[in-house]
Amino acid sequence: MKRILHILSQRPEKTGSGIYLQSVLKEANKKGYKQAVISGIPAEIEKVDLGNINKENFYPVKFNNDELSFPVVGMSDVMPYPSTRYKDLTDNMLEKYKNNFSKVIKKAVKEFRPDIIITHHLWILTSLVRKLNPDIRIIAISHGTGLRQLKKVSKFKNQVLEGCQGLDMVFALNKYQKKQINRLYNIDENKIIVIGAGYDKEIFYESEKIKKNNEEITIVYAGKLSYAKGVKFLVKAFERLNSKIGENIRLKLLGEGNGREFEEIKRLVNMSESKIEMPGSVPQQKLGEIFRKSDIFCLPSFYEGLALVVIEALASGLRVVTTDLPGLKNWLGNKINQSEVIEYIELPTLENADIPQKEDLTGFEKRLMMGLEKQIDKSQKNRFFENEKLKSAVRKLSWEGVFARMEKYFQKGI
Repeated sequence: MKRILHILSQRPEKTGSGIYLQSVLKEANKKGYKQAVISGIPAEIEKVDLGNINKENFYPVKFNNDELSFPVVGMSDVMPYPSTRYKDLTDNMLEKYKNNFSKVIKKAVKEFRPDIIITHHLWILTSLVRKLNPDIRIIAISHGTGLRQLKKVSKFKNQVLEGCQGLDMVFALNKYQKKQINRLYNIDENKIIVIGAGYDKEIFYESEKIKKNNEEITIVYAGKLSYAKGVKFLVKAFERLNSKIGENIRLKLLGEGNGREFEEIKRLVNMSESKIEMPGSVPQQKLGEIFRKSDIFCLPSFYEGLALVVIEALASGLRVVTTDLPGLKNWLGNKINQSEVIEYIELPTLENADIPQKEDLTGFEKRLMMGLEKQIDKSQKNRFFENEKLKSAVRKLSWEGVFARMEKYFQKGI
């Protein structure tokens, strides 16, 4: 088997699922697979960097034009670029969405002749891909957002299940997610394989430069700048921390946002007298460089399919403060969890998948501050952690290992 067609409904260079796609493309290219990509992009975008994918093997579905007069539809309600929410799609918009993707899918299948299709997200497009290609082996990668949409936008449930239940295989990110897929989609658990995600060893690795223990501590966040990611509460927790322990700390918020939530975060940062920077979104190579110059990574998110950026931070030698996201501990394993480099923060009570109850937010903010304070204290005493068992456990979670696990299920009859 040498020909893989990858399908992603949204932009392939801006989100976690886009990073996942690009990483799989890179590993499959090393193994000699011929590959093509279908994805949604704004019509005004002239070029999308997909590594070794030739222009003739990229099949874009363009939004913001005469045929699709609205922005790219995002799997999350808040995306790092202008987007349309699935819950806002009218029947007419949905019909145009499906018709345009159908045309491009049929064209790509006819021209590229894939042996296997890998489609991202257990949602509308994956269901459509299955119905259009009954004779091609189709594997879907669940990133978690499809499960969240299934709960939040129930009007699409029947059409989503209709196609997704006929998939040949589903790759889940962790055991918790596998149970959810089995329950919500009624897909045979034998068809749901826990694959996880990985990090790029060529981008994320420890610095060789030795930091002095009295140097300024840099805390970094990377991801969408939105409410559901907990960024607002990270800023508030950092403000508290700065008042308590002094000014020898800095916070960098890497990423982009959109709409009122993003404007609120910018307003809080602009009002702050603490050292908080918003450099914007950076490419993976630059992210690795920033990580190596930093000390602590913080992920205050209320919801993640899989917090891939946590393992990227660990691989770069950072200590981590993260919310206790479902499935994360299981994915990272005991050697990482039992080390002193990661601090888990109890989540607030959530409503509708990713909305915290207001009465829990003050306590959450305080827990976040205390978690950061603990890791700052450890970092000041020892800027590097020398733990070979920990480093070995981290190395096993690379994209090379992820793709090797995927490959076992490419052949029919497995």
